[in-house]
Amino acid sequence: MEIKARVPGMIVDVKVNEGDHVEVKDVLMVMEAMKMEQPIPCPVAGEVVELRVEKGDRVRSGDVLAVVE
Repeated sequence: MEIKARVPGMIVDVKVNEGDHVEVKDVLMVMEAMKMEQPIPCPVAGEVVELRVEKGDRVRSGDVLAVVE
């Protein structure tokens, strides 16, 4: 499953690495948008197979942040 940005912003922290097992609601990363930090929770349990962003990256709405299978 592709985890996408809902709003434009900047990635301020990445909490997982590729290969990590995650559960539903685990925080994958933290994004700053509209001067507020917003955690990005995982909607499914599985393995992080791809991270497409790193700390400091700016993202647009709809950009894929990570892939969890």
